Amino acid sequence: MTDHRAWAKMLAEKALAHFGARVWFMGLQGSVRRGAATESSDIDFVLILDRLDTADLSAYRELVRSMPDSEKACGFVSGRKELLAWPRADLFQFYHDTEALYGSLSEVGALLCPRDARGALHMGAANVYHAACHSFLFEDVSANLPALYKAAFFVLQAQAFAASGVYCEDAAALERHLPDADSRAVLAGRGQKAFTPQETPEHYALLVRWAGAVLRGFGED
Repeated sequence: MTDHRAWAKMLAEKALAHFGARVWFMGLQGSVRRGAATESSDIDFVLILDRLDTADLSAYRELVRSMPDSEKACGFVSGRKELLAWPRADLFQFYHDTEALYGSLSEVGALLCPRDARGALHMGAANVYHAACHSFLFEDVSANLPALYKAAFFVLQAQAFAASGVYCEDAAALERHLPDADSRAVLAGRGQKAFTPQETPEHYALLVRWAGAVLRGFGED
């Protein structure tokens, strides 16, 4: 079984050996950061350099390919200035869902304010609404529900933060800060691993209703 954190440490050492002082930040995201990774989980590794061009991407690609279980690698790569200029609604989740392995994201955190959580909520709800409608119409509705609920979980985190100023790492903490029954029902749906054809329409109805209500709330502001 892959030791995900040992793998990340090895890649960090390789990146430092190759890029040296050009490395501004390295970190972990996703299930590995949350301690919920399984053998099949990807390893979401973040690399931020002082600047980035395709030569750097090529070099980093070779570093990743030199790793054992390199097929598990994914993640985010950027130059520092590009990251600091990133849309703040995206930076909200990036900042809160990234564990530092090298360097600090304090410069990113200093850019954020409460309206950025609302931006993440607005954009995330729109994405879930569209994805749920598209999936219901054109795709394998039962198979897609886990991914829809996973996306909705990040939106719920922004929703709770926008309402309370608290960023909740786990479902138990998050439930205490959600504003309504549909939000809590979406959180509960995220814990379900499989869905029967009979119950699938109810889940889509919940997701569309919840995301739509969030969107309409912005229309009323």
